[in-house]
Amino acid sequence: MSEAVIRQKIFDTIAGQADLVDPSFLSASLGWIHKYERWAADWAKFLTFFKDPVSSRIFGWEIRRGNLQSVKLGAFEQEDTHGYVIRGYLGVQDADQTEILFNLKIEELRGLFRGNHTMGGVCLDVGAVSVETIDERMFGAVLCHYAELRLTVAEIL
Repeated sequence: MSEAVIRQKIFDTIAGQADLVDPSFLSASLGWIHKYERWAADWAKFLTFFKDPVSSRIFGWEIRRGNLQSVKLGAFEQEDTHGYVIRGYLGVQDADQTEILFNLKIEELRGLFRGNHTMGGVCLDVGAVSVETIDERMFGAVLCHYAELRLTVAEIL
């Protein structure tokens, strides 16, 4: 497989849809899902990538490959282990208990990969989704819950 195929499968899995063409998808349960890391010169523009059109709350996830390790297996084979980072954002709203909601959404996302060790045959092995960071950060003038989840995916080339 290729990195592009693996990334697409991660994106499709989180979105709950197959073979998505657009690089962004609005999930009813997990907010905006972005196939790649989003950037903008100003925070107001950045926040539009994650703003729910109904509630106007910031809520979404972006996928990026954070590292790659390769091990030579033989003259013609190697094992590549991709380390993906899935970043999540949710606007803080104390009255709505968003800290609890955000943790529920993190667990929901982690559950999408549980028991799906090859992502439908796309790769050799998918590790468990670990949560490296959960905290709050300011994005422009918006206080958001923030999380970094890690997912390792191994393939033989």
